[in-house]
Amino acid sequence: MVSDQPTQGRTIRPNPKRQVILVALALMGLAIGYGLGFLFKPSPAPPVVKSEPAPPVKSQSDPPAHLSAENKTELTPRAHALPLPNIVLPENALLQGEGPVRAYEEALPKEVVVTVERLGVRKTSPSTPIEQAVIPPATVKAPKTWHKFAIPVTPDGRPMIAIVFDDLGIDKSRTRRAIALPGPMSMSFLTYAKRAAEQIGAAREAGHEIWMHVPMEPSSRSIDPGPKVLLREASPEELASSLEWSLDRFDGYVGINNHMGSRFTTYLPGMEVLMAELNRRGLAFLDSVTSGGSMGRKAAVAAGVDFAIRNIFIDHQNDLDMINQQLAKIEALARKQGHAIAIGHPREKTLQAITPWLKGLEEKGFQLVPVSTLLQQTDTGGGN
Repeated sequence: MVSDQPTQGRTIRPNPKRQVILVALALMGLAIGYGLGFLFKPSPAPPVVKSEPAPPVKSQSDPPAHLSAENKTELTPRAHALPLPNIVLPENALLQGEGPVRAYEEALPKEVVVTVERLGVRKTSPSTPIEQAVIPPATVKAPKTWHKFAIPVTPDGRPMIAIVFDDLGIDKSRTRRAIALPGPMSMSFLTYAKRAAEQIGAAREAGHEIWMHVPMEPSSRSIDPGPKVLLREASPEELASSLEWSLDRFDGYVGINNHMGSRFTTYLPGMEVLMAELNRRGLAFLDSVTSGGSMGRKAAVAAGVDFAIRNIFIDHQNDLDMINQQLAKIEALARKQGHAIAIGHPREKTLQAITPWLKGLEEKGFQLVPVSTLLQQTDTGGGN
């Protein structure tokens, strides 16, 4: 029988343990979800950067980009970071980062050694096989005024050695030390040296012969030969003006030798202008031979200028062992051909090596002479 009384509602009492378990399970689910989401989340794409082509590699000779094409052509050969190999710098020179370097001597592609340059009077007869066959000999015989300033030395039969110190007058301290060396030697002073007269007077009093060191154009435009340089492209009038400035800087000298000049001395028309003026003044010429193609001898013979030719550079490499080797070469060459002409510069290692070497020359059987003793005569009426 069905009861007519309503059914009483059931009261659900909360179970604390069950609630704690449910909350814990929910928190664990959240933690697991976040962990998995972090592990498998894709990495963000890197920002898009527009790539630019790499700049071309510039060579040391490339001019700055902002220059015009005309200026690029002009400045390209002058750009450099360091001086050329084997360049002979003054001891106290500061290397500038741009522009030509003022140096004692330019770097030669290889050592130019001149050997067996015979001494004696050079005849001008048709049978003499010399270069003046294509250039008529000078018709005007100017007085040999260089004789007045030469140091008179009589050859005594021993092998003769002439030592030339050039580039003198800039480094005054080392110039004084070169002058103090035993002589007679040939001292060649740069045309632009300051207080040259005072230094030249000291060299003359010490018994040395005086020469002038005239700047001439080198092959490299990275090297600065100095003011009033004789340039290959100059007109005869411009050359004459530069020569006049140089040759009038001081007096009492036997002749000139070229400061640098590997480009100018190979240019016969320019050398003819030079020799014509030397002939007019009665001066001699010493070819430093900075180029194997020098026209110095040819132009001197044609103009009637007495000349000499450098055989060996003493210190083209600033190394004490190399300098001593060059000094030994001088001795060997002098014994072979009877004489030798060597050029050095007022540098520390050169002075260190040559000081004891000069003192031992007499014992070795050599005669130290000035360059004037070894000058070639280019006509039949001259002599020392």
